[in-house]
This record gives sequence, C-alpha cells and structure tokens, in this order.
Amino acid sequence: MATEDDVAVCNLCKRGRLSSSFRELNLRQLSDKGYVHFRVTVAINICDSCGYKSLGAGAEQIDEAFRREYDKLP
Repeated sequence: MATEDDVAVCNLCKRGRLSSSFRELNLRQLSDKGYVHFRVTVAINICDSCGYKSLGAGAEQIDEAFRREYDKLP
C-alpha cells in the first residue's frame, strides 16, 4: 500500500506531486548515416502544480529504439 512518503515530489517547484503517464514520442536524431526517425512509448512524469515534465523509468527505451532504426539504415 502506498503512503504519503512514497509519492514523488517535483524537482522543480518542490510542492507538486508527480504523476506518470505513457506518451508516444516521435523523435529524430542526427547520426553519421543522416537523420534517424523513430517512435517510442515512454513514461513521462508530470507535476500537478507547475506542469514540469520529465522522463520516467525506462528512458533507456529511447536509446534502444534509436539503435533499432539506425541498424536498418544502409
């Protein structure tokens, strides 16, 4: 069971509580083969007070998605 101490507090405003939701991001990153376009679904933490957004756990999925699409390029 979650307690008050288990709730994450915003790193920016120090007042709000962070809630997590999954978002699909369309990204592109420059590489030695040109731009690599890829999509990834990641957890985003959003502060209920100031609206600050940050990547949640599992952000390494971005690197994995980039590598997957990069390997497909000639």
